[in-house]
Amino acid sequence: MPGRKKDISYAKTIAVRYLSRMPRTTTEVELRLQKKGVDGCDIKEVISYLSEAGYLNDEVFAKNWINSKLKNRLWGRNRIIQGLKQKGTPEEIIKQAITASDLGTSELNAAKAALEKWLRNKNKPDIQIKQRAFRYLLGRGFPASIIITAIKEITSDCGELTVYEGQ
Repeated sequence: MPGRKKDISYAKTIAVRYLSRMPRTTTEVELRLQKKGVDGCDIKEVISYLSEAGYLNDEVFAKNWINSKLKNRLWGRNRIIQGLKQKGTPEEIIKQAITASDLGTSELNAAKAALEKWLRNKNKPDIQIKQRAFRYLLGRGFPASIIITAIKEITSDCGELTVYEGQ
């Protein structure tokens, strides 16, 4: 048993150092510990310890991730959800966090900010620029309805924006 205590201590040290750099999901910490060769039973014990101590909380992580990416990176709902999935956040937690964050007006403001930033280096917006802007915002994860509203509010009326079925 003395060796097991040492293994737990080692695993806790790895996990706390990993979390000290930036917040992580439970899945990310588990993968890190597996990569470092920590035993599965020890991983469960460390995850439990970290959760009880308040170092690891997927719900809080998801809420903070959403706010951060929406405000700092100007990402839309779809890209935020994809990023949370890549980090191993459970689907149920993602849905709760999206619902709790009230993305409506924040997402429209982020889309407008992203569009204004993108349009800075462009000439006067014409229909081609609007179509490119639509594709740009779509790539940033914004839904079509938000994109169209943002484009209408930001650009002057240079022609109709056509949304194709494939977009």
